Amino acid sequence: MQEITRSLRTLWLIFKHEFNLYFVSPIVYLIGAVWLFLAGGFFSLSLVTMNEGFAEPSMIGMLSPMVFLMIFIAPALTMRLISEELRTGTHELLFTAPVRDWEIVVGKWLAVWAVFTVFILATAAQPAILLLRGNPDPGLILTGYLGLWLMGGATLAIGVLASATTQYQLVSFMITMGILIVLWLAQVVTRVFNNMTVNDILRELSITSHFQNMVHRALINPLDIAYFIGLIVIALFLATQILSTRRWSA
Repeated sequence: MQEITRSLRTLWLIFKHEFNLYFVSPIVYLIGAVWLFLAGGFFSLSLVTMNEGFAEPSMIGMLSPMVFLMIFIAPALTMRLISEELRTGTHELLFTAPVRDWEIVVGKWLAVWAVFTVFILATAAQPAILLLRGNPDPGLILTGYLGLWLMGGATLAIGVLASATTQYQLVSFMITMGILIVLWLAQVVTRVFNNMTVNDILRELSITSHFQNMVHRALINPLDIAYFIGLIVIALFLATQILSTRRWSA
C-alpha cells in the first residue's frame, strides 16, 4: 500500500510539474490557437452542409478530420518531453532521484494528455450550439469525443516513445509523424490489395478506421477501445524500456 501511495505521489509531482511547464511556454498557446481555429473552421463548414440539407445534425464534419490534424499536433506537443531532458543532461538528476522509469514516462504522458484534454474541452461550444439549434444524437457526440480523447492519448503516447529515443526535438518530431502517417495510411493502402486477409490486418492496424468507427457510431465497440489502450500501453512500455537502458548505460 505504501508503494502504491508513493508511486501516486511521484506521478502527481511529475504530472503537475510538466503540466504547469506547458503553460509557461508560448508553443502550447500557438498549438491551441491552431487547434481551435481548424476545429472552428471544420464545424462552420459542417454547419453549412447541415443548413443546406446535405447532412444530418452531428459533429462528424468537425471530428473526422482531427485524426489527420493529430499527425502534426501530437509531435509538436511531445517532442521536448524527454528529448529536452536528454539534451540538457537533467535526465541524470532524474536517474539519481528515487523515481522509477515508468513513473517518469507515465507522469509526462499524463501531463501532455491533460493539455490535450483542455484543447478538447475548449471546443465544447460547438456541440452545445448544435444541441441548441438542432436535434443531433447525443450518443453519437459522446462516442465521437471519446474517440477523439482516446486517439489523442494514443498518438501522444507514441510521441513520448519517440521523444525517449533521441535528444534532438526535431528528430523526435519526425519519428512521431512518421509512425502516425503509417498508422493513418494503413486504411488507405487497403484499396491497393485484393487480399481480404491483408486488408483486414491493415484495417485493424489503422488508427483512422478505429477512430472513424467511434465518430460514426453511437455504440462503443470494445475492440476500438482495446486498440487505443493497446497503443498507449505498448508505446509507454517501450519508452520505459528505452529510458531504463539509458539509466544503466549512464
